[in-house]
Amino acid sequence: MQIIIFTLNDKYYAINTKEVEEITKTISLTNVPNSEDWTEGLINLRGNVVTLINMNKLLLQEEDSCYNNIIIVENEEERIGILVKEVIEVVNIEEEKIENFNIDNDGILGIYRIENRVINIIDIDSLLYKNEG
Repeated sequence: MQIIIFTLNDKYYAINTKEVEEITKTISLTNVPNSEDWTEGLINLRGNVVTLINMNKLLLQEEDSCYNNIIIVENEEERIGILVKEVIEVVNIEEEKIENFNIDNDGILGIYRIENRVINIIDIDSLLYKNEG
């Protein structure tokens, strides 16, 4: 399994590269009134409208003041941009070495350890589905 590792509030997270279309620098956005708290707005990515979400708010964590990248993912035929602090690297991991949690599906598949880093593996579809209701 190949993952993209990124940071939010000095913690490491990752998503499967199969879900990622591209990575871009931050782009100016248009606010959307009455949207979910974790929806930052809409961006125009080469003529395509993409919903931009704040991953910190989605994960119910403290707000990060610095976002340098947007990871564009495909979610149920919709393109979504995820604000992240920094994209660290793309690595291949052994899926069977992901340490799973025995708790409700909160959008985190489990953790993976690389050297001295603990990486939270995110299931973006579950996380978005959980927060839409």
